[in-house]
Amino acid sequence: MQKITKLAFIFLVAILCIVNVAYCAEKEVILQTTSTWDNAKYKKLKIKNPEVTVLKIVINAGESLPMHKHDLVNVAYVKRGTLTVVTDKNEEITLHEGESLPELVGKYHYGKNTGNEPVELIVFYIGEKGTPLSVNK
Repeated sequence: MQKITKLAFIFLVAILCIVNVAYCAEKEVILQTTSTWDNAKYKKLKIKNPEVTVLKIVINAGESLPMHKHDLVNVAYVKRGTLTVVTDKNEEITLHEGESLPELVGKYHYGKNTGNEPVELIVFYIGEKGTPLSVNK
């Protein structure tokens, strides 16, 4: 009986070690915020039919996106390169690889590649299904 108890204990420890290894992925909070990068607080979101969209956007060296706005919440993650975002009031912020940006909501702005290599962005949008991701000025 003692031998079975020892074997059961060893088996249980082995299972716990395997489970623990499976769940010990590293995690790091990249962004957690209640406002956009210009400190505008998010308003209470009333989304009846939510839709999440994730885009990969590449901006080549020296290129700019058109002046646009977003009517939904979105966050951009700079996977590669250097991105400068400029508002229609000439406020700007520059981001580098590994940084993220809580995008402006309802305010016109554009992004431009201010580095020597392509900028690769991963952008996460959440809003009412059917809402355009961006609206050009």
